[in-house]
Parts: sequence; structure tokens; C-alpha cells
Amino acid sequence: MMNRELRRAQAKQDKKAEREKDERRAARRRKVDTLRARRSARREQARTASTKKPDDGKKRTDDARAGKPAAKNAARGRNPGRFAGALMMATVFFIVLQGSVPPDEGGNDLLRSVTGAGFYLLFGYFAMLWLMRRDAPRPLVMTLASGVMLTAGVEVAKLFQPEVATDPVLLALALPGLVGGAFLGRLVYTSAPT
Repeated sequence: MMNRELRRAQAKQDKKAEREKDERRAARRRKVDTLRARRSARREQARTASTKKPDDGKKRTDDARAGKPAAKNAARGRNPGRFAGALMMATVFFIVLQGSVPPDEGGNDLLRSVTGAGFYLLFGYFAMLWLMRRDAPRPLVMTLASGVMLTAGVEVAKLFQPEVATDPVLLALALPGLVGGAFLGRLVYTSAPT
């Protein structure tokens, strides 16, 4: 008789504990969902705030400026920029690697400089694709700022290596390459078919 009552009491406690656990789980899910909704609303608000420009009284979105229908913007499952994040990181690796290795004495310095500027072009291209695919608020500004910081970081690192000198041709070509890559990435992303 006593065992039966103990089992009933234990079963009630177990049910109560399970019910409380489910309630905590549901509350945690609701909290995470509201945080996600707030985060996406903030991103959308930042994106629309960055694209608003005072013009002739008409409200135009990024899509209207780029000549895309609004439905195209909703379909983000398209191919441009699918591997852009990984390719951007690989490009950063090659930029840092090229900046840390001393040049050959008999090598073609102009070819080395143009190749280095080509890496900056690729960095701008892949960074722009990656940021636009992630719906970043200001992908062009972020791409250019990160490219300038990357260049500055590589040049500062060269100060600690006396055998690696600063390449003025590479520096002169890096910024135009970065800007050209960013605009090319934006062009490819906005003109890609859905």
C-alpha cells in the first residue's frame, strides 16, 4: 500500500518536472525566435536605411535602382557567391603569403606586382559577392574598408621583415584592383539569372 502511494507521488513529480521542462523549452524557443526576428528586422532596417537617398520624391529600392524586379531579390538561392566566402579567405591567404615572401633576384618585378594587384581584384570580387549574398547593409563600403585594412596590415607586417620591401607598383594597382573587383562582383550578382 505504501509503495503504491510512493509510486503515485513519484509519477506526479515526474510529470510535473517533465511539464516544467517542456514549458522552459518552449519559452527558450520563443525567446530565440523573437531574437532572430529582431535581428532580421534590424538588418532589413539597416539595409533600407542605407539605400534610401533623397531624390525627386519617389521611393526606390535597391532592386529598382539595379533594374531588377522585386521578386528577384527574394530568391537568394541562386548561384553567384555560393563559395565566395571560402574563395575570399583563400585570396586573403595568398595576399598575405605573397606579401611575406621576399622576391627573387632575377624575377620579373612588374609581373609580380600585377599578379599581386590581381589578388586584390579577386578579393574585392569575392568579398562583394559574399556580402551581397548575405544581404549585408553596405557591401561596397565593407569590401573597400576590409581591402584597405588588409593592405595596411600586409604593409605593416613588411616593416618587421627587412628582406621584404614595399612594392610601390603593387600599392598603386591594389586600390584600383580592389574597387574594380568590388564593382565587378556587384555587377555579376545583380545581373545573375534566378
